[in-house]
Amino acid sequence: MRGRDTDLEWERFGATDPYFGVITDPRYHRANLTGELRDEFFASGARHVAHVLNTIRRYICSDFAPRRVLDFGCGVGRLAIPFARLSVETVGVDVSASMLAEATRNAQERGAPGLRLIRSDDALMGVDGSFDLVHSFIVFQHIPVARGMVILDRLLERIGPRGIGALHFTYGFRRGSGAARRFVKSWIPGSSYLINLVRRRPLATPVMQMNRYDLNEVLRCIAAHGATVAHVELTDHGGALGIVLYFAAR
Repeated sequence: MRGRDTDLEWERFGATDPYFGVITDPRYHRANLTGELRDEFFASGARHVAHVLNTIRRYICSDFAPRRVLDFGCGVGRLAIPFARLSVETVGVDVSASMLAEATRNAQERGAPGLRLIRSDDALMGVDGSFDLVHSFIVFQHIPVARGMVILDRLLERIGPRGIGALHFTYGFRRGSGAARRFVKSWIPGSSYLINLVRRRPLATPVMQMNRYDLNEVLRCIAAHGATVAHVELTDHGGALGIVLYFAAR
């Protein structure tokens, strides 16, 4: 994002409104978040994890049972916690220390002893070893594309022999879904402050950047690591059109 530090923006979400930062539904604003809604939030993560594993077993490996899982962009642990319950070790990485602190509390409350949480950098320097499953969902869209492609390359290096990748990318926006507004907020310096002023919000309210990835480049990167794409799912999150790529390593 030109003129804005995206890591700083994400840390602001982690410190002020972490659950809304993960799922942009007004119900998950900190001011609205009841215990019941938190349970609903984590139940949605358990459903997603079950879907990911069932999809892999249906299209790639029928007896897939990952021992080590890497969840990139884990936020408050919505997906990393259920992954940890189903694996020997799950590593969740995120750039926001506040998000990771909240994920730590959630893991303790919800019983995920196999979850290890690491502050992320673009080279994933703190992440050791290889993984049976490398996963990321609704994360890359918030990372500038050039930076995201470097991270993708590092993630692909972490997939072990016969391992699986399940990665999500946004490639466009549905017409009439506010794409122009999203572009202005993401790429014109100072626009977010003006929008916050008009909406009578604190000027420092963080901006959630949305980026479109060139799927040709994404597939080229995956192919360069010897992977084969086995299954594709299309997604639509509030007009943000995306794709989940499920693929097997060599």
